[in-house]
Formats: sequence, structure tokens, C-alpha cells
Amino acid sequence: MDHPEARVRFVDHCDLTIAAEVWPFAERHREAIDAHWAHRVTENPAFFNGRVHMMSAFSCEGGLLRGRLIAVEFKAFLYWREAGEADPTVHDAFGSALIRSRDGAVVLGRQRAGNINAGLAYLPGGFIDQRDADAAGRVDIRASVLREVAEETGLGPADYTVRPGYVVTVAGRQVSIAVEIVANEELDPLLRRIRSHIAADPKSELEDVVSIRSPGDLEGLAVPPYARGLLLTLLSPDHGPA
Repeated sequence: MDHPEARVRFVDHCDLTIAAEVWPFAERHREAIDAHWAHRVTENPAFFNGRVHMMSAFSCEGGLLRGRLIAVEFKAFLYWREAGEADPTVHDAFGSALIRSRDGAVVLGRQRAGNINAGLAYLPGGFIDQRDADAAGRVDIRASVLREVAEETGLGPADYTVRPGYVVTVAGRQVSIAVEIVANEELDPLLRRIRSHIAADPKSELEDVVSIRSPGDLEGLAVPPYARGLLLTLLSPDHGPA
């Protein structure tokens, strides 16, 4: 089922591979990227120019998401993003955690100031990391998402059940690859547990968590388009990604 904000698909498997490719856009715009980066780190010294991965090609057919990833510098990604996603040959692909309480609410994180999604409520997750790739470049996106869950919420494998498959959401140039986990706790104790973890970590990317039970809960909430489209699909009366 699709919504204007996004195309949502359920797949059984993901086949993601990091390719040894150069991003032509980054090469062509290197001077502009460097100038933009110099300005942005003055505004936000916390930014770090590490390696992130963007998706240069993908298909989603027959229950399989197949994608090719390329490693790029964060400063090149940031320039691309803030210059209007000017290169249409790539997507911002990332893992997401679709966290549900035992009684069915969805838990979103709100990102702290100083991060690129500051103020937005979104599915906890992040860039695809080289740590999640084997020697052949094959990415374990499930491991990536569950590591982010532990870092951002403090929840570990004993605290939830992982549902099979993935929910893939395409919104503009963003591709969210979500793993659905169902916590052992109902909503209120789950929120208390996560908030306690956030409060104990001065470097946490999150400033708070919010819960969603119905489409009405999204009204007035700053949510990226991919997350809004995904949640409208999941929370619709005829729920069922195609």
C-alpha cells in the first residue's frame, strides 16, 4: 500500500553489496564540497567526516531487495543532501528500527540538536556501516539496525523479538530498510527504560522518544516523509504493505 509520502514494500530478504566505485558527483564537486564542509563544521564542530554508504542502484521485486552501495565521505553526502539531492543516480539508504511495544504502539526517537535530523521524530537507525560488511562487501543490514537499537535505546536481544523480513520505504531519494522488533514490555515501562538510557548518555543522538498508536498521533509532529509514509501504511485500517 502506498501513500503520497512514500512507497512501502515488505520483502523477505535483502541482498546489499558494497561496490568498489567512485562517486562521480563527489569528484566533480570537490571544491564546492570542501567549501561547504568548512562552513558547516564552523556551525557544528561535532560533525565528523567519516565514511558512509549511499545506494547507487537497487531493485525490489519478488520479496527481495537487491542493492549496490558505494562508500563516500560524509562531507560529500552532506553537500549532496543540502544542495537539493542534485545527483539523481544515488539514494540515501539506511537501516531503521520499527520498534513496537508489546501492546502495539510504535516508538520513535527525536534527534538531539547538533545532528543532521535535529528535532525530527524518526525510526531509530543510521547510516550503513562498514562494520556490517564481510570481506566480500555483503552487508548484514539486520545486524546494523540492531546495533543502532542498542546504542540509541539501550535495548538488547533479550528485550525484544525480531519479526522476519524487512519493510522497505522509498520516499524521494531516501530508502529506509526497516527491521521490525516487538519489545517484551508494554509502552509505559518501555518508554521509561529508553528515556533512562538516553539520560545516562551525554553523547546520545536522541533527546527523547515519542509513541504513535494512530495516524492522528502524527498531526503536528515533525517527521521525515519516509517515516510518515511508513507509519500511515502500518496504521491504516487495511494495513498490509504490498
